[in-house]
Amino acid sequence: MDRMKYDCLIVDDEVILAETTCEYFNMFEVRSAYVTGAEECERFLQEHEPSLILLDINLGQTSGFELTLGVYA
Repeated sequence: MDRMKYDCLIVDDEVILAETTCEYFNMFEVRSAYVTGAEECERFLQEHEPSLILLDINLGQTSGFELTLGVYA
């Protein structure tokens, strides 16, 4: 199965911020998507391949550091 490629994945639990940043990038042909949590990010990465991930440090119950290490609760 071919994984869909993106230029940027935005991971932020502030939905409005993630959504508007994604829309802005897409306006300039930076193919972007956003997710709002650690589990959603992991599911996204199973099917898609971003070149860059913009990762919020504070993600509600977990952190961007924990997500990066794969040890979130």
